[in-house]
Order: sequence, then structure tokens, then C-alpha cells
Amino acid sequence: MHILLQVPQEEGQLGDLVAAIDGVLAREGVHPGVAHDVQLVAEEVVCNALDYGRIEGRQHEISVGIAIEGDLITLEFKDDCVAYNPLERPDPDLEADIADRPVGGLGVHLVRQLAEQVTYAREGVHNVLRVVLRTEPPGRHA
Repeated sequence: MHILLQVPQEEGQLGDLVAAIDGVLAREGVHPGVAHDVQLVAEEVVCNALDYGRIEGRQHEISVGIAIEGDLITLEFKDDCVAYNPLERPDPDLEADIADRPVGGLGVHLVRQLAEQVTYAREGVHNVLRVVLRTEPPGRHA
């Protein structure tokens, strides 16, 4: 099963994207806990693109592809925003005092923790981030 969703250009409409993803995953019988993880990943990745990748005065295209094959869900986020590889960002120091931590980085860390695999590529004018998750939570067998 493959599906492609266009992402709203405003964060206020992000709920529409999450609802569409939730509908697809529910229809495919994906465990609700995993569906929640997928929603968190989608929100984080899309918000980062909207917050940090936009060029003022220009409309950008952002899409989310979802493929479910066997026990894996592959999300492909594709945008024509400023070139940026979020995986180059170092993991945050979770032991450091909150006042000493730099702003940002927790979302990328969360995505890495939830996913089986995360890859980034710059393909022409597009950032392409692929995130692979399991269809069942750890410790549960399909």
C-alpha cells in the first residue's frame, strides 16, 4: 500500500495531515501506539521544514509518502525548501542542565529514537527524509 499526501503550507493546518495519516494507518490495521509514533514523526519533520526551510515569499511543496510493506512503514518526506540534513545535527546532551542546552535538536532525537532507520538525501532541489518504523510496537508480534 502506497499513499502520497500533500502537506498544508501552514502549521495551523497540520492537524489535517495528521488526521489523514491516522485514517490511512487505521484502515491498514496499524497498532494505535505505532500510529501515534508515526504522527509524532510527521509533525516533527513537517514543522521543521515549515519553520526552518521556507524561503520568505515563496510557496514550497512538501509531501509525505506512506508505504506499508510487511511489518514496516516507510514515510518519505519530500520538500523543496532550503537544503538541510537534520541527521547531521548532533544528539542533544540529555544530561545537561536545561539552561545549558542549545535550543532545538530534541525533535530530530525523538525521530531517531522512534524509527528503525532514518536516511536523508538531497535529490535535485528536494530534501528527502525517509523514516522506517515497525507496524507493531516492540515486544508485540503481529
